Amino acid sequence: MKRTISVLAVVAGALGTTLTGIGPASADAPAVDCSAGGYTRALNSYILTNMEWSALDGRIYNISGPTAYTYEICLDIPDTSTLTVEVRIGATGSQRVIVDDRPGDKIFRFSPGANTFWQVYGTMTGPGSTYLYYTWNEKQITA
Repeated sequence: MKRTISVLAVVAGALGTTLTGIGPASADAPAVDCSAGGYTRALNSYILTNMEWSALDGRIYNISGPTAYTYEICLDIPDTSTLTVEVRIGATGSQRVIVDDRPGDKIFRFSPGANTFWQVYGTMTGPGSTYLYYTWNEKQITA
């Protein structure tokens, strides 16, 4: 399921999440390799296609303590699918959608901030009423 794409970075600001992205995928872009990123947590799961699902990261709620972290996520998804991820940050009330409509694996980052909570939702495209498997690879980076 490895695919050559660009990196989509998501960085949280004081009032919410800000999206920054790099240009479209090209033959010169490096392939996304989730096994080479030093990720400390991996969740192998599946979701029904074309429907929004909560707890895409395997957790109903995420709660942060006094230290703010940036989370880097590498998603390993089928090459023929796209995955839209929404991180809903509770303390700020912000809701930002990470949209990458190119098929294949993706890397993105978000920073929910200290002393807050957040939820992760997602929708994967594919044939109707089909379960598709994905791997959510995650690591924390001190902000």
